[in-house]
Amino acid sequence: MKKVFFKLPEYYLIILAFLAGYVPPFYIHPIFIGIAIILILQIIFKSRISGLILGTLFFLLNLYFLGALLSEFNEFNEFNNRAKLLLFAGITIWIVNFTLSLTMIYKYATNSFISNPKLKLEKQSISKI
Repeated sequence: MKKVFFKLPEYYLIILAFLAGYVPPFYIHPIFIGIAIILILQIIFKSRISGLILGTLFFLLNLYFLGALLSEFNEFNEFNNRAKLLLFAGITIWIVNFTLSLTMIYKYATNSFISNPKLKLEKQSISKI
C-alpha cells in the first residue's frame, strides 16, 4: 500500500496534464504533452533534484489555487448552494492536491525509493604483445 501511495503523485500529475491540455475533438496541446513526458521521465529515472523541484512547484501551484478559490468564494454575496458547491468541491480538490504534493516532496527528500543502479565501468586490460 505504501508503494502505491508514493507512486500516486506522478501518475496523478500525468492524468491532470492530459486533462488540462485536452481540447475537443482529439487534440492535446503540445505544452501539456511535454509536461507529461517530463513526468514520465521522472517516473523512469527517479531523479532526486527534479523530483523535489516538481513537488515544490506542485505545492506552490496549490497555494495559488487556494488563493484563487478563496477569492472566487468572496465574490458571493450570500452563502447559497452555488457557494457551497464551489467551496466544498474546491477544498476537496485542494486537499487531494496538497496531500499528493507533500507526499512527492517527502518521497524525494528522504530518498525512500530505490534508485536505478549506476553503471559500473569495467577496467579493460591491455595486454602487451
